[in-house]
Amino acid sequence: MFKMPFSRQGVTYPMSGKVYYANLAAVAVLLLGSFFLYAVGQGSADAPAALRAAGSYALPVSIYFFGALIGMIFVRRASVTVPSAVQAACRALSVIALVTLLVAAVPYLLPEPPQGMTLPAVLFWSSLGIPLVALVLGFAYALAWAPITGSSEDLYAREAEERRVAREAEEEKAALKASSEARAKRRAERARRAEAKRAAKGKGSGKKGSSKH
Repeated sequence: MFKMPFSRQGVTYPMSGKVYYANLAAVAVLLLGSFFLYAVGQGSADAPAALRAAGSYALPVSIYFFGALIGMIFVRRASVTVPSAVQAACRALSVIALVTLLVAAVPYLLPEPPQGMTLPAVLFWSSLGIPLVALVLGFAYALAWAPITGSSEDLYAREAEERRVAREAEEEKAALKASSEARAKRRAERARRAEAKRAAKGKGSGKKGSSKH
């Protein structure tokens, strides 16, 4: 049977499904939208200046959302939890990345864009403009939604996981016991049939002996 990457059927995940699926849908839509904007804005030299500028910024944004998408799947499927300090740091990085994008891109979307590169634009292209950095920051966005290690959500998931493991162990033990009992019954049945055959054979031999006399 085909299984999705990181598939862990039956496992209780610390990240709730409500948080996971809402983020997954939002990130997927934004990823497709930014990629489409990049294709439209950079696909024609006759496009308006604002559209071309939006298209140029859409490429690193697409890489960022791709990292966020992969990160959300990994955090959910691997049951990742993080310390509260790591969660706070990842959320701060996500906010900084968003603010940097807005401050850098918005001036170029206005009817009269600035001449040359502004300081926020230089900061953006020297950080998020690097594909690896954009990818890592996108993954940091996913970690920002991971439950805190030791939180009530994490403890509930761990207890549920322990109950699941114990239940599976009991089921496996019961299955082994039933299998052993079935094998014992089969052995007893074979022994009974063998004994019946020997008895029938003995009776047949006795009848032949008496007939000779």
